[in-house]
Amino acid sequence: MNTRLDALVVGAGPVGLSMAAALLAQGLRVRIIDSAADRAQETRAIGTQARTLEVFEIGGKSDAP
Repeated sequence: MNTRLDALVVGAGPVGLSMAAALLAQGLRVRIIDSAADRAQETRAIGTQARTLEVFEIGGKSDAP
């Protein structure tokens, strides 16, 4: 496979997936690799922090710079 990538994200946890989404939003070609063969089948979060919701809101705005 000879696909040109701009970024390799190692780890498909919350941080890795957020980074991949941010890079994709900038038009970059991204590959995500993770040591787990499949995704988790259960939730691992107890709650969501207020700042996390703010970041999600910022990322979802189409008029954001």
